[in-house]
Amino acid sequence: MTLQEQLQQISEAGFARMPKHIAKVLLDGIEEISSSDLKKNAIKVGEKINNTALIDIHGNHKNINEFVEQDYLILNFYRGGWCPYCNMELRAYEKLKNEFENLNANIVAISAEVPNNNTKTFEKNALSFPVLSDVDSRFMKSLGIVFTLNDDLKREYSKFGIDLKQFHGNLNFELSIPGVYIINKDLEIVFSHLEENYMTRLEPTEVLSFLRKQPTTYNPKTIR
Repeated sequence: MTLQEQLQQISEAGFARMPKHIAKVLLDGIEEISSSDLKKNAIKVGEKINNTALIDIHGNHKNINEFVEQDYLILNFYRGGWCPYCNMELRAYEKLKNEFENLNANIVAISAEVPNNNTKTFEKNALSFPVLSDVDSRFMKSLGIVFTLNDDLKREYSKFGIDLKQFHGNLNFELSIPGVYIINKDLEIVFSHLEENYMTRLEPTEVLSFLRKQPTTYNPKTIR
């Protein structure tokens, strides 16, 4: 079963038992993002990202370039450990981690959640790649992938027990749209995929397909 098929099952089960007025708020929120210029104005392939310092689950501050251990680095932006779609996506990438590495690519996951919450995400999904905290979404804002929840979404998220004030350590009520960027050693974006609808995600196998077509330096692990 593909990742998207699994996500579709989550959506169908969730919306089947969800009151219609709540479902409308969530779907209207997606439409609001889709009708904005967020995705259009986000940073694109060919541009370079800022070498921003992020915080790992141990509280260490590390610049992005410190994670580019091979030719490429996959940046997976997720909403938070409270999001079932994000958790399923992170587990899908974990299953392919060795295949990514064989193609000279490492992976990190990034959210606006504080390190303590990222630790919980790391542990419950049995991840082995870094899960990083972007304080106040500063890095994600530089990419242009952050939006502010409207009042209706704030209300319904609160009813669901999603306390962004506690998860993010601020009062901004901001989230990034889910997305995947791939950068090279020069911090140049070579691949970009953003999702305005958080219930759909890029298949990780598409990332593998892209990487297989890219030039790499010699790596004994790529010899089969």
